[in-house]
Amino acid sequence: MAAETNQWLIRINIPACSMELLHSGEVWREFPVTVGKAATPTPVGKFIISNKIKNPTWYPAGKLPVPPGAENPLGGYWLGLNIPSYGIHGNNNPSSIGFPYSNGCIRMQNSDLKMLVQLVGVGTPVEIIYQTVTVKTFEEKIWLTIFPDYYHKNPEQNRVIREKLEEQSLSHLIHWEALWEILGDKKMVVLEVPQKVELCLDGTEYQQPAFILAEQLYLPGELAGLWSKKSEKKYIELKEFMRAYAGQVYGVFDQQERKVNLYTLRIYCFGELFPVRGWFREEPYLPQELITFLQRKISTIDSKESSELQLSLEEEGWVPLSMVKKCWPQLTVDWEPVNWILSIR
Repeated sequence: MAAETNQWLIRINIPACSMELLHSGEVWREFPVTVGKAATPTPVGKFIISNKIKNPTWYPAGKLPVPPGAENPLGGYWLGLNIPSYGIHGNNNPSSIGFPYSNGCIRMQNSDLKMLVQLVGVGTPVEIIYQTVTVKTFEEKIWLTIFPDYYHKNPEQNRVIREKLEEQSLSHLIHWEALWEILGDKKMVVLEVPQKVELCLDGTEYQQPAFILAEQLYLPGELAGLWSKKSEKKYIELKEFMRAYAGQVYGVFDQQERKVNLYTLRIYCFGELFPVRGWFREEPYLPQELITFLQRKISTIDSKESSELQLSLEEEGWVPLSMVKKCWPQLTVDWEPVNWILSIR
């Protein structure tokens, strides 16, 4: 095929050890390559192919020339750049492809280079970049790829990641805290970016949002504290959370609005929302903390009924509403089963 130098562009990303061949601005094919090691780095910049040689001879500094053949590290072709001593060439060591191993040149698999030289010619632009972070979107998901920082150019990895993501036109918000948690100290990884989802608790926006990852929805683990049970997990998958707190919470995920609505058994005690939520099991159950509060609030308790109440606390830590009404008949109790609201005064 005749070379169309005005149609083709070669783009090489050093940290990715990859070459993209673009035609009319679109990536036509991607190839693995070898780039320069840290001691002999590949130069970054915009260049052109200045010469094209089949079966090149290698001229190592201070040594005898190496003619074409199996011992020649340039392989079957040389595409020289308009910068002395640098070019794109084949290899005699296929295992080195995909790593920073060369003295600064770009090595390719011999079969890949044979295809390339049929498409590009002298004058073809070559762009060599250094990007440790790339972002791609596919089917409303955001994929983040982090490559090794071979030349130690980007010590502040998280800052580079944030800048790269923020310059994209993304359809959804990013849950940054979850992203940093998932990423940890990884230096090379391909991961899906967690997408931020609004979280409402009993009709009010919660301080920490939820997020979607791998088609699953995650809630902040601190929500477990609503029932005085601290979770060791920073994030809990929605279905797992619902199973763990069955009878204590129910939730609905509105995909269109990208919002999670959680509803809990709220207890208002003497006009104030009690910090610990209740539990529904045939009837509302009250937490031990509330019983202790009521015991302090009300001084006159029948000794026998108080003993029964204490036994229940020791066995389960939760007390049914019917027993609370029996022990303290002077309390006014209103239960709204539709809204899961219990008022005691």
